[in-house]
Amino acid sequence: MHLTQTSKFFALLGLILGSIATAISFYTNIPEQMELGRSLFGSMFHFFSFYTNWTNILLILIYIDLFRGFSGMSSALNGVTGLSSIIMVMIVYHFLLSATHHPVGIDKITNVIMHYVTPVLFTLFWITSRHIGTLKWRDLYKFTFFPMAFLVFTYVKAAITSEYPYDF
Repeated sequence: MHLTQTSKFFALLGLILGSIATAISFYTNIPEQMELGRSLFGSMFHFFSFYTNWTNILLILIYIDLFRGFSGMSSALNGVTGLSSIIMVMIVYHFLLSATHHPVGIDKITNVIMHYVTPVLFTLFWITSRHIGTLKWRDLYKFTFFPMAFLVFTYVKAAITSEYPYDF
């Protein structure tokens, strides 16, 4: 992968903002869920029930791998998986969830970062990092592994807890 100064800037900004927002979201969500009667494990399980959290963590791992000079998580394949997943996060949140979800305080800030800012930053990173031509059409099915893993997790969790992360 060829990184430009611009792509490095977007990656660093995405890593910083995404890491901070995800960490704050985690550390504010756990006590809130425990106050609702969930155990520590149940609260953590609840946090990881949301595709937004999965995808933001995926992007953080891609950025870390990129800055460490490895090519596993930051490969073109994982980059496209991250890109398609985070764009889906933004679209689904904006059109299906934002009208009924009204966070306040710090949750509002992390919510905006995780649903709008990280998708834009990762898209800009991707566009400026020159991945064009590194993937083939035969790789297309591989992009579905991440969302399918989330789907399996969601159905297994629902079978255990009778809870789904989204109302649709």
